[in-house]
Amino acid sequence: MRKFSLIVFAGLVFQQAAAQQISMSELTSNMQRRYETIENVVAKFAQQVKFGFSNIEQRFTGTLIMKKPRMYRIESEHQTLVTDGTTVWAYSPVNKQVVIDKYKEKQNSISPDLFLLNLPSDYYSTLLGKETEAEKSLLTVKLVPKDDRSFIKSVKLWIVDGTWDVRKILIVDVNETETLYVIDRLSQNTAINDSLFSFSPPPGTEIVDLR
Repeated sequence: MRKFSLIVFAGLVFQQAAAQQISMSELTSNMQRRYETIENVVAKFAQQVKFGFSNIEQRFTGTLIMKKPRMYRIESEHQTLVTDGTTVWAYSPVNKQVVIDKYKEKQNSISPDLFLLNLPSDYYSTLLGKETEAEKSLLTVKLVPKDDRSFIKSVKLWIVDGTWDVRKILIVDVNETETLYVIDRLSQNTAINDSLFSFSPPPGTEIVDLR
């Protein structure tokens, strides 16, 4: 009887592991299908940064505007980042300076759709479980980069079960700095003018052109 119980228990463990793998596969497929239907996104977010080697914390709010394939505008209280897919503008209103550079897909940390809309293929993904927040069921997923040289150490996502909207993103880098994004409001496939994805610096701005 004891041997039979152990066999049944082992079978249940195997089934649970298989079910989790299927759930991760289904989640990936659902997010990919959703991503394919999205042409543009406007999102309001709150950002909290905890620096790994100090007790300093910073909090910001901002707006993200994204249009496929590689157009972004991210505005926060301390910086504006804009790219048309060819050129990147990084404007600091405090320093009254704008840095202009060529857009580099792998080097610039200006690809918010990497985690906001889809699960990137160059990360290992693991379904951690479920949490409930504001009466919503959230799936939690951990992402680890496949490239050991990546500046990003890990990413945790909170995804709304059923709509596949990403509610929160926690990024931990190699310096143990934690950056948490909380998505407040998100709208998709609205009328967005391409002129938003270029930047004209205000008069008196110092221009640093690295192209």
